[in-house]
Amino acid sequence: MSCIPGLIGFLALSLSAADVGWADEAGWDVHLAERFSGRLKEIKKELATLDPQMKDLPAIPIDDQGGSGGYVGIYTLATPPANARFAVEVRWSKSAVVDLVALVPARLYDAKGLDAQYGLPDAFTVELLDAEGNVVRLVAEERNTTANPVRKGHPFLYQVSPPVEAVALRISAERLNQDSEGEKAFVHSWAEAMVFEGERNVALGAEVRSIGGGTSSAPWHWNAPFLVDGQTPLGLPEIPAEEHGNVGWMSEGREKASESASLYVDLGEPVSMDAVRLIPAKKPTSDLPSGWGFPKKLSIAVSDTGESGDAAKWTVISEKELVNPGHNPVLLGLNPVRARYVRIKATELWKAFDAYPAYFALSEVEILSGDKNLALGKAVSSPDGMQNLIAPGGRFWSSAALSDGYGPDGHLVSTREWLGQLDKRLQLESRRYALQTEAGNLVDGWRRTGQAGIALLVLGGAFLIIALPIRYRIHANRELVKVRERIAGDLHDEVGSNLGSIQMFADLAEGRSGPSSELKRIQRIAAETVSAVRDIVWLLRPSGDHRIGTVEHLRETASIMLETLDCKFSANEEGWQVELPEEANRDLFLYFREALHNIMRHAKAAKVEIRAEKNDNIFRLVIADDGVGIDPDRLERPATFRALRQRSEALSAELKVDSSPGNGTRLELSVPLERKRKRLPKFSNSTQSAQHP
Repeated sequence: MSCIPGLIGFLALSLSAADVGWADEAGWDVHLAERFSGRLKEIKKELATLDPQMKDLPAIPIDDQGGSGGYVGIYTLATPPANARFAVEVRWSKSAVVDLVALVPARLYDAKGLDAQYGLPDAFTVELLDAEGNVVRLVAEERNTTANPVRKGHPFLYQVSPPVEAVALRISAERLNQDSEGEKAFVHSWAEAMVFEGERNVALGAEVRSIGGGTSSAPWHWNAPFLVDGQTPLGLPEIPAEEHGNVGWMSEGREKASESASLYVDLGEPVSMDAVRLIPAKKPTSDLPSGWGFPKKLSIAVSDTGESGDAAKWTVISEKELVNPGHNPVLLGLNPVRARYVRIKATELWKAFDAYPAYFALSEVEILSGDKNLALGKAVSSPDGMQNLIAPGGRFWSSAALSDGYGPDGHLVSTREWLGQLDKRLQLESRRYALQTEAGNLVDGWRRTGQAGIALLVLGGAFLIIALPIRYRIHANRELVKVRERIAGDLHDEVGSNLGSIQMFADLAEGRSGPSSELKRIQRIAAETVSAVRDIVWLLRPSGDHRIGTVEHLRETASIMLETLDCKFSANEEGWQVELPEEANRDLFLYFREALHNIMRHAKAAKVEIRAEKNDNIFRLVIADDGVGIDPDRLERPATFRALRQRSEALSAELKVDSSPGNGTRLELSVPLERKRKRLPKFSNSTQSAQHP
C-alpha cells in the first residue's frame, strides 16, 4: 500500500503531460511528481494561450505564390577568402533615415519539395552604409541560421533604433550552404530586401550589385534587380479577418488579349494622388498560375469633370508594360496629380493559352496619397464586369470587392505592418517550441531520476510499459483522423475550384454553337480532377473491404489518363494479388502517374502497353509506348530521369529504360517485395535509352 500515493501522483502528472503531447514521457517518484507537475501545468496553460493569438496573425504560405525568384550569387567556396567578400549591396537614389530593415529568404521548388530558405547563409551580417561606402550602422550579425527549427521561410526583421541616415544596405555572407541543384557550388540568395523610412520602402527599384559571386543560369527567375522589385514568395500583405463575401472582380472574357477592359473609380471629389497600388486576384482554379488576370499593359487616366465613363475628358498620366507579379501587390508611382475620377485601362489583357479567354481581374484597387488609400469605400464601376459570378467558398466576383479593403483571403494592410505581424507570429512560434522543448526535458529528467526507484513501483512501471503506449497510439490515431479530415476538406475545396472552372467554361461555351476547344478543356480538367481525387482517396484508405487492389487501381488510373490513346493493360494471376505497404504504394503511384504524364506530354504515342506481373518475389511493372523515343544525348542529362529515379530509389527498385529515336520508350520497374532497408537502388539503360523528361 505504500506505493499507492506515488502511483496516484504519477498518474496525475502522466495525464497532464499527455494533454500537451508527452504521453509517452513519465516517471514514478512522488517527490519528483510534486516538484515538476506544477511547472508542466504552467507550460500547458501558456501553450493554450498561444494558438488563439496566432489565429489572428498571417501565416507563411507553402504553395507557390508566383512572381520573381529574387537574387542569387554563385560561389565556389563556402567561406570568403581573406580580404574578400561574398556580399550583395543595395543602393537607393537619395539618402534616407532608415528605421527598419527586412530580408525575405528565397524559395526553391524541386522534386524534393519546398526549400523555404534556399541559399540562406548560415552566417551573415547586415550593414547600412553612407555615400562613401562607410558603415554607419551594424544592423545584425546572424549565426547558425539554418539550424533554427522554427524560422523556415519567415523574414528577418531588424528595427534600427535610433534611426540612422544611409544610402545603401550590404548583406555579407560569412558561411554559405551547398547548392542542392549544383555540384561543388555554394549559393547566397534572397527573395527581397526592404529598407523602410516610415512606411516607405526606399529600396524599391534601387540599384543592386553582387560582390564576388557568379550569376544564375536562369536569369528569368534569379536576377539582381529582382531583389528590390517588391515581390516575395510570401503572398499578399493580408491579415486574417472576418468572412467577407467578395473575392475580387474580373471582366468578361475576350477572344483576344488586345481587346481592352477598363475600371472607373469615383473618389467623390477632386483630391491629390501620387500612386496606384493594384492587388492581383486569386486564381479561380488550381490549374491556372498565380497572378491570373493581371494585365500585361496598363494605362492610368484622370478626369475632373463628367461621369466616370468614356464620355468624360481623360488625361493619361501613366502607361506601363507590366510583368506578371504572381500573388504580389504592384505599386505604380505617379507624378502628383489632382482629380476626382480615375480610369484604369488594361490595354493588353492576360491570356494563359490560345484557347483560353483573355481576362482583366483584380482583387483590390488602391488610389494613394502618401500612405492613405483614397479609394477605400468609394464607387468602382466597369461597363463589362461579370456580375455576381460565384467563386470558391460561396463568395462572389463583384466590382464592390475592389474598394472594400480586403484581399482574397484577409484584410489588406501596409507592407510594414504585415511584416511586423509575421515577425510577431515567429516570436509566438518560437515561444511555443521553447515551451514544448522545456516540457520534454522536464519529463525526460524526471524519468531518468525516477528509474532509481523502479523496483519500488512495479505497478507504476507496468502502467508505463503497457497503458501509456496504448494511450499514445489512441492519441496518435485521433490526430491522424484529424489530419485526414483536413485533407478531405482540402479535397472538397479542390473539387469546388475545378467545378467553378467547369461552370466558367460551360457559361462561355453556352453562347457559342458547335464543338469548341473550351469544352475539350473542361473535359480534361474534370478528368484530371477525378483521377487525382481517386488516387488520393485510395491512398488515404489503406485497408477495408471497399478498397480495390493495387494493380486494379493502376489499371483504372491508366484507363482514365490514357483515355485518348490505344491502351492495353495486362497482368498475370500473381500480379493481380500484389499488395505493397502504404508508403511503397504512394511511391509506386507517383512513379506510375509521372510515367503516364510523360507519355501524354512528350511521347506523341498512339499505343501504350502496360504489363504487371509477380515472379520470384519480384513485382515487375512494364510501360511501353510507340512514340517518338528519346535522343541519345538526353540520356546523359541528370534531369532526364530525376523524378522517376527518385521514386525507384524510394522503392529500392531497379529501373530499366529502353528507348531510341522513332522506336518509342520502354520502362521496366522491378520492385523487391522483401526489401532491405540499406539496399542500394539499381538503375540502368540500354540501347541509348532515356525517359521523357
